[in-house]
Amino acid sequence: MAKQNNTGNKTSQYDKIIKENLEVTMPVIIIQYTKERKPDALKKVTDTKGDTYVLHLEFQIADEKEMVYRMVEYCAMLMRKYKLPVKQYVIF
Repeated sequence: MAKQNNTGNKTSQYDKIIKENLEVTMPVIIIQYTKERKPDALKKVTDTKGDTYVLHLEFQIADEKEMVYRMVEYCAMLMRKYKLPVKQYVIF
């Protein structure tokens, strides 16, 4: 059965219980995932036009299906760290 709180909004009788227990249960529910990647080769480059970017090279023995996703992860991390555009190449 719903009841009204001081602001006139209807709330569930379970809201208070859930909110009180949320802090205790959240660490168990949430899975923490940390990404640490080390690129094969990085170089800060300024080209003849004066544009500066991060050149990222990855060397692979074989063409991996998941490589495109790994490169996206690298790109995001490098852009965040260096605040520069990133040009990437996979050599296999």
